[in-house]
Amino acid sequence: MCLSKIVPGSYFFQTKQKDLFMTVAALLKKALKEQESGDLEFAEKQYRHICKTEPNHPDAYNLLGCLLMDQEKFVEARHLFQKAIQLKPDVYFFYYHLGLVYACQEKWQDAKDLFIKALELEPSHLESYNNLGIAYKNLKQYDQAVSTFNQAMLYDNTQHDIHYNLGSVYALIGDIGKAGNHLLTALKYAPTSALYHKKIASLYRKYNHYKKSEYHLRQSLKYDPDCVDAMNDFAVTLKDQGKLQQAYQLFDQVTQKKQDYWDVYSNKLFLLHYMPEKTPSFIFQAHVNYGKQLMSQFNDQTHSACHSKQSRIRIGYVSPDFKCHSVAYFIESILRNHNTQKFKIHCYANVKQPDDKTKFFQSLDLTWRDIYDVPDDDVVAQIKRDRIDILIDLAGHSANNRMPIFARKPAPIQITYLGYPNTTGLPSMDYRITDSIVDPEESISLNTEKLLYMPPCFLCYTPQNSPPIKKRSIKKTNIIFGTFNTLAKINDHVIAVWAQILNQLPQSQLLLKNKSFTDHEIQMDIQKKFNLYGVDQSSLIFKPYIDDPEEHLALYQSIDIALDTFPYNGTTTTFEALWMGIPVIGLIGQSHVSRVTYSILNALGLSDLTSHDESSYIKKAIQLARDSVLMRYLNENLRTLMQQSILTDAVAFTRQFEYLMSRVVL
Repeated sequence: MCLSKIVPGSYFFQTKQKDLFMTVAALLKKALKEQESGDLEFAEKQYRHICKTEPNHPDAYNLLGCLLMDQEKFVEARHLFQKAIQLKPDVYFFYYHLGLVYACQEKWQDAKDLFIKALELEPSHLESYNNLGIAYKNLKQYDQAVSTFNQAMLYDNTQHDIHYNLGSVYALIGDIGKAGNHLLTALKYAPTSALYHKKIASLYRKYNHYKKSEYHLRQSLKYDPDCVDAMNDFAVTLKDQGKLQQAYQLFDQVTQKKQDYWDVYSNKLFLLHYMPEKTPSFIFQAHVNYGKQLMSQFNDQTHSACHSKQSRIRIGYVSPDFKCHSVAYFIESILRNHNTQKFKIHCYANVKQPDDKTKFFQSLDLTWRDIYDVPDDDVVAQIKRDRIDILIDLAGHSANNRMPIFARKPAPIQITYLGYPNTTGLPSMDYRITDSIVDPEESISLNTEKLLYMPPCFLCYTPQNSPPIKKRSIKKTNIIFGTFNTLAKINDHVIAVWAQILNQLPQSQLLLKNKSFTDHEIQMDIQKKFNLYGVDQSSLIFKPYIDDPEEHLALYQSIDIALDTFPYNGTTTTFEALWMGIPVIGLIGQSHVSRVTYSILNALGLSDLTSHDESSYIKKAIQLARDSVLMRYLNENLRTLMQQSILTDAVAFTRQFEYLMSRVVL
């Protein structure tokens, strides 16, 4: 957001007044000159003296208000501008300045009304148009925002901040072309703006153009080397390109610069799971350190006892992913099937861009709370008013989580589940829902929470609109392996192992599909890594992100066998492959992230598709590729097998889940 600056002019400097007012005007000019030279103390004293001795002079109130607004003394500044308006109600910039006060306090409705009043008095005032557009944007009145910024450009289309703000609105509503045009125009007029480079980088990343995003983030940091937000975005972009060590080092720098940047701590913790060299004990200790640091910020973690001894148990789910997202495919089974005679459900939705899936969740028998952009204190207060018994985190340290809320302990029982493959590290989190395959007994000591087991698997998948499974030819010889996992999971060692499989089956190919391969340069980077192990580029098939869920699922029918990643397994991708009749070869590791595919396959009675070592993983992939009868059998029966298992039995899974919830409140 680019808020416009104050208007330094003064009504009385521009008009002829009586001698007394001319004397006051001279004093005000002197005070303003001292203010501009940096002597704020002198200027403030002078303004206050004039306000006291000449209480009917609106300029003194206006200029003192501007000075105090710059010092973020908004309450007094507001009163001063209101006094100026009372004395002289036809001066546009008095309303404009008062609007800025409200904008700085994020009171957007009040700000909007004042900018409109300023424009009624001065229809060509660009700054009022700009800030009115910002107010509309923050009120989520995007059409009005676009119209307002376009109106401003009728007066002057060379103002970089107006182009920037208009481009930001277009980005919000998904008009990538217009967003890019206006952001690049803003950069044309202000080529050294770190903010503009950062925004353009964000736009490129949103549409999976990571190399261009990286370029603009480097430019942003060139012009503002200490911007921690740009450093965080740069680290995330590096992660998306599979440059894990560089990303980790950058996250580390950010947390050293800003020790309460909790989102970056979460990004750093999540990244550790992709890095094969990081041991489970190292990762656990990093989470513990985070938990201690966050909890030290909050002394008040008091809460009342459970409220529902004689009534329904109140469960609150907190998530940024009540939308078209992997988490939604699993939590849907529970939210659809809760017994609302015994449980009262609340959803606290931290959803940045709601979609049709969001509307579906809102239509269920539950209480919906939109908490996006709502301060932590207000969310905590709302949860307490809702008298929640069990507050369930569905994000962990994934993007847009609300961990600081859980550190405040707004509910007597707090549980983490589903959206994150490890402990949160928070002492205030009581339980973590998992199963005994992904988190066996020996891993209990690597959790700050008590473990609640959901046998046989902690996941229940809700299939989306799915194309029918096509029968495969038993005579097929050119096997196509595939992985739809994110690039960060495809580390160099995974590539080396997959290359051995491809080299032992000369006619085979590997299809790699994820959002990073929208960027052709990243395809070339991965191709070079495979080339080092003798894999020709003709053996690799790259597919970019597919927006349509049904088309995405249909692409699985282009492959014969899914190769799982390690140490970070697939979860949604494993379910999707199996649902589309594609067998998955998995490698079992020592931590939760490296045992999920094993848990899923074990629940289906297919644990023979997993291995404990790489040589066995390679051997099983090759054996299955050569066994056309078994492949055809699996292709024809995997979906039925899933339909008959608890992995898709939403009602049975939810009853088991509710039994756990009833136990913890006793």
